Amino acid sequence: MPKVLIITYYWPPAGGPGVQRLVKWVQLLPEYGWEPLVLTVKHGDYPALDPGLGRGIPRDLKVFRTKTVEPFGVYKRITGKEKEDKIPTYVLSRDEDE
Repeated sequence: MPKVLIITYYWPPAGGPGVQRLVKWVQLLPEYGWEPLVLTVKHGDYPALDPGLGRGIPRDLKVFRTKTVEPFGVYKRITGKEKEDKIPTYVLSRDEDE
């Protein structure tokens, strides 16, 4: 089975429509003869979290998580803005998650 590498910053527990789209792709690709591999970050700075999206990921999916330099974090340190209030992270949920 050929493999396809999906490189993405936003991956569960991140939430939002872009993450939902990628999760759906990794669910469907094997049906079309492709084995997905995901490369993402270990600790992303996500504006929204959706813990429920992780349940849609196939158990045998290979996900590789790597360290990353957060460009906005570097910018905040240089400009002194890291001491300002953080942008809130929103937790998205569905009725079945509660």
